[in-house]
Amino acid sequence: MTTMDSNSPIGLSVAQWQDLIASCAREAANTPYEKNYGTEVLSMVRPFMSELTPEEAWLFELNVGLFLLRKQSTGRHLGYFAQLAVSETLHAIESQLHNGLPSEIAVKQQGRLLETAAYIRETAMESAGSPPDYLDIYVELWLILVSSAADIPRLFKEELTHLAEGSGKENKLFPLVALAWMRFWLGEDEEAWELLDAAGRHGLEPRQVFRFLRLLEENGEWTRLEAWLSQCANEQVGRSPGSLDAYGRYWDAVVKQLPEAEERMWSAIASLPPYCNSLYVENLMRYGRFRQWIDYQLSLGSDPLGFRAKDLQPIEKEAPESLLPFYHHGVENYVLSKNRDGYKRAVKLLKRLAKLYKKLKREQRWEAYIETFASRNSRLRALQEELRKGGLIP
Repeated sequence: MTTMDSNSPIGLSVAQWQDLIASCAREAANTPYEKNYGTEVLSMVRPFMSELTPEEAWLFELNVGLFLLRKQSTGRHLGYFAQLAVSETLHAIESQLHNGLPSEIAVKQQGRLLETAAYIRETAMESAGSPPDYLDIYVELWLILVSSAADIPRLFKEELTHLAEGSGKENKLFPLVALAWMRFWLGEDEEAWELLDAAGRHGLEPRQVFRFLRLLEENGEWTRLEAWLSQCANEQVGRSPGSLDAYGRYWDAVVKQLPEAEERMWSAIASLPPYCNSLYVENLMRYGRFRQWIDYQLSLGSDPLGFRAKDLQPIEKEAPESLLPFYHHGVENYVLSKNRDGYKRAVKLLKRLAKLYKKLKREQRWEAYIETFASRNSRLRALQEELRKGGLIP
């Protein structure tokens, strides 16, 4: 009786594990798109896992997840229940990768880890319909290998060869990103950037780029992270929810460690697409570049009353003088509206100006200004009434 005939996973390759899992799954009562399918298949193969070491059992269970994901991700347009099934499988895999990892698996099971990564690579590169999440799982497996495997540069070079030999005719994204990771780990960042640039034409997602940034931050490679952030100052940033904030946080971390990188941060942020302007504006305020913040608002024609008083408090405290042109410009714009509502808003701003001049100990300049302002607009009866109501003129 062969090992396969005995239905024992001991001594089998990962490919044979997949065959064993598939043979069990054929007996499942549920279909792959039903909620309980994954639980049912896992319960059917669990008896075999008792024969394995903890490290082998962990890898076997991961392979069950890969099997389920492949069965459930059979098309781009999945129905609600199919999406739910895929989501549950992914959650289980992510939990396993991040919470249940045996400490010495990269040492004790390096061969099967590499086999599992190879299974993912071959499956993904052979079919455009392979699960998109295979790429993320592939990267996480290599991160496990990188953490403790011996002779890792040799493994990178071997994987580069395998990736180059694979056709990738159906799935262009997988080999490009996988190659970028190998180049990244070999310290060949420029080559990695070129590969990611090419991957951008085949559906590369911002989160897949940001995975590189997160790893550099975790490893404390600040100079290298700065270079990656400058390179990533393109349309990838801001295209997905949270990516712009994350990009800004990475720069904050770099500048905290490398203060001399701040000017390069501004250059990178200024080069981002227009839809990322909010990061530039927020950073001007957070980094205390108040005059530049005011200049930017003036260039946009922003309304000072569009900001809450507490939003402008840092400027009032640190650089109150810089608010003067902003408020003066706002007053003139409201007067040009030639209606009472505009005049009321102008008076509201004038009161803020009065407080600013007092804080700056320039009361005489304020008195000269308000007298000239009232005289210049003496024909605007409604404005004069609002000025008197506001106690700005007698």
